[in-house]
Amino acid sequence: MVALPSVARRLQLTPGVGQNSLMINRALRTMAAVTCATLLSSCALFDSGRPWHNGPYALLWIDLPDEVQLAYSLGRGGSVQLVAPRVFAVGCDDRYVVAKQHPGGDKAVTNYFIVDRNSVKSERDIERSVAGPLTEAAFREQASMLRLPAFTKTLESLQ
Repeated sequence: MVALPSVARRLQLTPGVGQNSLMINRALRTMAAVTCATLLSSCALFDSGRPWHNGPYALLWIDLPDEVQLAYSLGRGGSVQLVAPRVFAVGCDDRYVVAKQHPGGDKAVTNYFIVDRNSVKSERDIERSVAGPLTEAAFREQASMLRLPAFTKTLESLQ
């Protein structure tokens, strides 16, 4: 009989010690594989888009392409919603951003919004820079007084 070192001899003589280690190793590998598969498959379910942007202002949607909002980018992936979904038209110049929205997807109703870019001095001013919702008549009145920009981007599928 060949002499085994004392540790190897103890492992060999203690039933299941080596087997437990192998089972734990297999379980950890299986859990890691399942976690990776879950993470990779969930990434395929998450989708987003930015059909228009100008500086920090952008039309954004996450998960549902019909749920387009006007947002202000804070940088590093963060943003503040200025106009709730469903925004379907937008325009801008150096002073203003204008947007049209069908609230809740109701195409019988159109709300108008005006964002004063010059009133944003800090992060606290962002939401206060938005005027609206306005009716078409009120928007036209403001448009003539303020020389608002035309709507230059229209999302046909939402119009």
